[in-house]
Amino acid sequence: MVLTRVESNDAVEQVVLRDPLAPEDAPLVLDRVQLEEVWDGAAILIKRDYSVRDEEQPFGFGFLASLILRERRILRDVVIAAVALSLLALVPILGYRLLTDRVLMHHAMNTFTALCIGLAVLVAFEVAFIALRKTLLLHLTSRIDVKMETYIFDRLLRLPVDFFEKHPIGFITHNLNEAYRIREFLTSQLFGTVLDSVCLLFFIPVMLVFSVPLTLVVLACCGLICAWTAAMLPAYRRRMTALIAAQAARGSFVVQTLHGIRTVKSLALEPRQAHGYDVHVARIARLRLHEGSLATLIQAAIVPVERFMISGSLAIGVYLAVTSADPAAVGEIFVFLLLAQRVSAPLRQMSTLVEQYDQARIAVASVADMLNRPGEEVRPSQGVRRPLVGEVSFSDVLFKYPGATTPALDRASFIVPAGTTLGIMGRSGSGKTTVTRLLQRLHAEYDGLIKIDGIDVREYALDHLRGSLGVVLQDSFLFAGTIRENICAAKTDATFDEVVRAARLAGAEEFIDRLPRGYETYLPEGTTNLSGGQRQRLAIARALITNPRILILDEATSALDPESEAIVSANLKRIAEGRTVLVISHRLSSLVESDAILVLERGRVHDRGKHADLLDRCDIYRDLWNQQNGTAGRQASPLRLVG
Repeated sequence: MVLTRVESNDAVEQVVLRDPLAPEDAPLVLDRVQLEEVWDGAAILIKRDYSVRDEEQPFGFGFLASLILRERRILRDVVIAAVALSLLALVPILGYRLLTDRVLMHHAMNTFTALCIGLAVLVAFEVAFIALRKTLLLHLTSRIDVKMETYIFDRLLRLPVDFFEKHPIGFITHNLNEAYRIREFLTSQLFGTVLDSVCLLFFIPVMLVFSVPLTLVVLACCGLICAWTAAMLPAYRRRMTALIAAQAARGSFVVQTLHGIRTVKSLALEPRQAHGYDVHVARIARLRLHEGSLATLIQAAIVPVERFMISGSLAIGVYLAVTSADPAAVGEIFVFLLLAQRVSAPLRQMSTLVEQYDQARIAVASVADMLNRPGEEVRPSQGVRRPLVGEVSFSDVLFKYPGATTPALDRASFIVPAGTTLGIMGRSGSGKTTVTRLLQRLHAEYDGLIKIDGIDVREYALDHLRGSLGVVLQDSFLFAGTIRENICAAKTDATFDEVVRAARLAGAEEFIDRLPRGYETYLPEGTTNLSGGQRQRLAIARALITNPRILILDEATSALDPESEAIVSANLKRIAEGRTVLVISHRLSSLVESDAILVLERGRVHDRGKHADLLDRCDIYRDLWNQQNGTAGRQASPLRLVG
């Protein structure tokens, strides 16, 4: 048996098991008593083992480590340069010992000249290796950065639409921005500390040769710093987590305000939004003060230990030199102080690396929580890729949105023959849009069968399926760019004649030709230089550019002005020629010419037929038709001035 999940609350405590040989819809649910009676206590934990080069492994520190290890050649050269720099940094310090012991004690000018020339040569080599290491690090970090950024964006695009509908855009953008913390930790902090710590392999043994007691003092100070940082880490982690959550909430508020800026301006909500932003800023300032105060306390306690690392070792060295009455001990103390200063920096960095790692760990957890969710399968090598003809069938389709109590579609069944136009209508919440969403496979967790040309839509390659459908929504989004680029977005290699043909079918050609730059007119973000009807006609042209066999118009004409709607309706017969069209509209007048009209009520198929037949026998259709015609008649009546 496979343990799929554990459900535990105040009312029930149970496990859900599944037999791999049994159907997936037949789970076994046991409470604690039943489980203890039949289970012998043995469990097998199965966990996938990802290789270093596995591109599909979850986002985390393991994935980041694999990115670094994939660049073995550059990494090898960086380590060689770091080792060379450590040796080059050690040699001058030993040269200083010779200057004090040989030159000062014996006035050996020939030795002085040779040492000066040697030190100058070493400085030249050190400069060359520093430049080499920085260049190699730049290439290494750039390659890792590119791979990480492309991986994150690719995984983000593969997330199902449910994720984007449940999470605010501000939350998503904040998590994406958290990637910069990871990048800074890898490139600036981790690499720098690790490479600088290479010198410890050479410096500490030399320090032990000069003085074991003084070396132990330095190491003890570093251990004390690490212990103090580790002890304060849990409290710092809590404050940092709260600060990051507050920053995410502020980012979500800003994005929401910017997306709804027209509503804010129309309703004069500027004071309300400004006050809301002030609340977020004040909360962040308070949390940043708490986090900064604790960080200051941690650093302040480290300062005296760092000072004692140098000054204390000097005092102990002087004491040992005085008590031993050894003249050479003065030179040893001088050299040891130089070594200690070079060693203290990477040791101090290693102690603070714990704090930096915790910040990066929080950032990795935030990004991983978003990216490691199950995504849509878009591998081009999997699934059916047969060209579509256009027959659509729903058979006993039952679908419920996550968290909903009632199904959006309740055992819905209908067939749309290829090359016909089906109008879909119903009251709000009847499941009209759900039909099109399931047909696009935006949701795959449903019961029943949805087929296109007799093949289950879940068997099609996802990119092929969606690329073969033309979809126009009520509020279609246009990208920043020219009109031509927007129309051929789904077919970047489209010729100009194909673009013009799609625009002509959508009724967009007549206003495009009046623009000064025509199809090369630039559309800014938000498309403020076009009306709503013009934007919608461009969206229809974009859907037609691929010549889809199935066209979905989901309230595509509801936002059009009467003139634009008349143009689109006049072209609808030409648009529908040779393809299957599903038209969803609350304006029943736009469905009159459909081959059939499907009436949905609370997720069920209430009726289906032509316009005249539904007026006679379908109460829902007749009532809505009468309401709309009556409203239209009243709106069309002329105004009379009384006075």
